[in-house]
Amino acid sequence: MKDKNEEQTFSLLWKATEITIKYRPNYSEATEKIAGYRLAHLQVMSKNRTPLPMTETGYRSHFTAAKCIEDFASPIDFVKAWLAEAEQSKKWKAWLERMRKESQLNLF
Repeated sequence: MKDKNEEQTFSLLWKATEITIKYRPNYSEATEKIAGYRLAHLQVMSKNRTPLPMTETGYRSHFTAAKCIEDFASPIDFVKAWLAEAEQSKKWKAWLERMRKESQLNLF
């Protein structure tokens, strides 16, 4: 059985982008003692820091109640749901359109 404070690392391939997920289910024992819940830390990093819907830099550090992540089957499923929701944003769609236009060949 893993120590509840031990960091776990996962890999995810999302739309041809390699993503590393690091998850620490109990980042702060003090939060658990004082507030009564476990504070989790999730790090999402794309290979070569390719932008993702929830981060322009390809890196996102996210603190939340561990239960929010544990409501999913795994941290991978949490990140998949996060990506699916974030890719619906106007900001992400505008970024994709800009990238498409910038990569479009101009014949004239």
